[in-house]
Amino acid sequence: MTIWSKFSAHLEIATCKLLCAVAVFALAGQLHAQEVTTIPVNGMKLESQLLQLPQTPVTQPSEKTSITARITDDTVSEAASDVIGEGDQLLVTVFGQPDLTADVTIGESGVITLPLVGTVEVKGKTATEIASIFAKKLEQGQYIKNPRVSIKVIQQLSRTFSVLGEVLRPGRYPLLGQISILEALSLAGGVSQKAEKSLRILRREAGKPASELQEYASIKLELDASKLPPELAQKIQPNDVLFVPQQKNFYVYGEVRRPGIYPMEEDLNVMRVLSIGGGITDRGSARRIIIHRKTENGELREISAGITDRVMPGDVVFVKERIF
Repeated sequence: MTIWSKFSAHLEIATCKLLCAVAVFALAGQLHAQEVTTIPVNGMKLESQLLQLPQTPVTQPSEKTSITARITDDTVSEAASDVIGEGDQLLVTVFGQPDLTADVTIGESGVITLPLVGTVEVKGKTATEIASIFAKKLEQGQYIKNPRVSIKVIQQLSRTFSVLGEVLRPGRYPLLGQISILEALSLAGGVSQKAEKSLRILRREAGKPASELQEYASIKLELDASKLPPELAQKIQPNDVLFVPQQKNFYVYGEVRRPGIYPMEEDLNVMRVLSIGGGITDRGSARRIIIHRKTENGELREISAGITDRVMPGDVVFVKERIF
C-alpha cells in the first residue's frame, strides 16, 4: 500500500471519530436542555397547587356575651348558659334587618317588647333561648324567612355580687361562673386591718325583690392557710352581698399597766379585760371597777362591775384607785 493510501485511511478513521464525538456532544446538550426546562415547570406547577389549596379560616375571638341563634342548630357560647334577669340590658339584632334592632332592659315583670312580634316572656331564660323565641316568632309571622337573631348582653346586673365593709376594694363585681366566698374576698383585695373576724352573707329569698335582703349566714374569718373554714368554699349566688363588719373594740383605763383600746373577743369579761390590760397596778382596786356603756338610745350609763361581769363592744372599763 502506498503512503497516500495509508494516509487516506487514517484520515477517514479520524473523521468518523470526530463525527461520533460531535453527535454524542449534541445529544448530551439536548438532554441537558430538557432537564433544565423540566425543573422550573414542575416547580411552578407545585406552587400553583399550593395556592389552590383552601385557606384555613382565622377564627377571631368572639365576644363572650354575644349569642347568635337560628331556627337550626346553634353554637352556644359560655354566656348562653347565664339566665337573664331583672336589670339586664340586651341588644337584639337581626342580620340584614337594621330596622329590627332593639335595645331593651329587663324589668321586674320579666317581659320585653320586640319589633313586629310584640311582648316576649324572658324571665328565667337564657340569651340563646330568647334569640330562638324571637327568631321563631319572626318566621311564624311570615315577617322574615330563616331569620338570624343575635343577642348581645350589654349589662348583666342580675349576675353580680357585692363585697362591702372592711375590704380593700369594696364594690359590685360580675359573677362569672361559680365563685367561692374566699375567691370573692380575694377579688375585693382581702380584708383590712380594721376588719372583724366574721363575715355576714346577705341573700334575697326566691320570689322577692332584690332590695329585700336577709342575713343568710355568718362565717368566722379565720384566714389561716393551714386551716381554712370549709364554709369559705361554698359558692355565692347572684345578688349576694358579702359584708365584713368593722372590728369592735373595748377600752380599758385607770389603774391598769397597759391602758388603751383593744379588739373584742368572744365571751369577754372583766377578768379577761384586766389581763389584756396588763393587770391592776399597786394603786388600783379590783373592787372599784366601773363600766361606761352606751344604751340603744345613745345615753351613757355607769355600771359597777365585778371581775366576772360580761364586757360588751364599745364598753369602757375603768379601774379606780384604792381608798386606803
